[in-house]
Amino acid sequence: ILLLWLICHTYYSDILIHAMYLVTFFFFLMIRRPPRSTLSSSSAASDVYKRQVSTQSTGAGQRTMARLMGGFLMATMPLVAGAVLYEQNCASRGLCRVPIELRDPALHQVSEGDPPGHLRPLGDPAFDQTWDGEVDEFDGDIPPELFWQKYYPFKPFVMRGVAKKHPAFHKWKDDGYISKNFGQYKVKTENKNEDRLTDYCGMEKMGQRVDCPRSVLPYTESYMNISSFLSRYKNPDHDTYAISQLPTLMAKDVIVSPSWNCGRRPKAELEHKAEVQSAPWMTQLYETNLWINHNEGQNFSSSVIHYDMNHQMMCIYDGEKEWYFWDLRSEIDHIPTWSEYYSKQHQRPTGGSDDSPIDGERVDLKRYPEFAHARWTNTTIRAGDCLYTPAHIMHYVRSTSRNIAAMYMFQTCLLYTSPSPRDS
Repeated sequence: ILLLWLICHTYYSDILIHAMYLVTFFFFLMIRRPPRSTLSSSSAASDVYKRQVSTQSTGAGQRTMARLMGGFLMATMPLVAGAVLYEQNCASRGLCRVPIELRDPALHQVSEGDPPGHLRPLGDPAFDQTWDGEVDEFDGDIPPELFWQKYYPFKPFVMRGVAKKHPAFHKWKDDGYISKNFGQYKVKTENKNEDRLTDYCGMEKMGQRVDCPRSVLPYTESYMNISSFLSRYKNPDHDTYAISQLPTLMAKDVIVSPSWNCGRRPKAELEHKAEVQSAPWMTQLYETNLWINHNEGQNFSSSVIHYDMNHQMMCIYDGEKEWYFWDLRSEIDHIPTWSEYYSKQHQRPTGGSDDSPIDGERVDLKRYPEFAHARWTNTTIRAGDCLYTPAHIMHYVRSTSRNIAAMYMFQTCLLYTSPSPRDS
């Protein structure tokens, strides 16, 4: 495709050139990365790495040529009349990876009459009038009855200090321990300041075609062994984080919170699985992920504003993560989303996970004025804490310093089952 494009551009008419633009556009559509999760599948980590396998190679995997070609071809496509031009978020371009007081002031310069909070980062005092306070906190684990009856399936909360009892809290602070015991396992790496604009370039979204600038950075991912990642992740020029399913051997260092017990299992499973019959109160988890990154000084890594399709419990063993939440049951009218999957009527998505075009480090209130009315909560989790993030809740995350965490998940269809006296 690349060769044909170059030949047409050099020797043939504008008609053939525009025909090649169409070919390259549809080629790019075919190589888009999948959504984080859908109604029937799990998170992005398992979408790209379903099974943990041991490998003897210690070098980084090659980025896929298709994704790099897609970025190149997309950058050469002309802008279309009537389309809306978007740009990648400020952090992914390397401009907003530090606190606002350390950034170029021109990034946040506004004009007289601009709305309060325009071009400010999430958490700025300009957004205090819509702040609903911090999420609930507990010292230690909470009983399953409280989790299922008050917080599931909509309200996030933090359990302070519970992960200090996990072997990972002490062992995973040592890169040498991780490399020696788990270094042979492969992980996927991505840019640690996430941007998903390239998922939507050239598509019809929110009633308009999404055009992307020629300077757009293509999405890239690589694969490498954990030991290889740890040998380079502290280098200032290494700009990725690891996100993958947790290797089975590492799972022994992570303890599942008893607050998640008592999720109802199917009757057939209870009747035919011996390991479940002996512990029917154990909730069925379907995935556990590993997150590792490093941020020097006051730099931070960041997500996009998004929601996922699964209930999650993240336990952090080193570093800090700053979280912002919006409950879409009440706030969906104030927060634009690319695919508009969330149904206000049904109070859930009708498709898969979704992202917002709003830049969390430089909120454009002239383009998205309704966001000024979106009510939000927040929390910061530190080493030893665990956070429950419900499915379908919009959130944004900043991570600082050396940062390592595990997250386990279950699907949205589970219901609470009161334990029997024997199980209690």
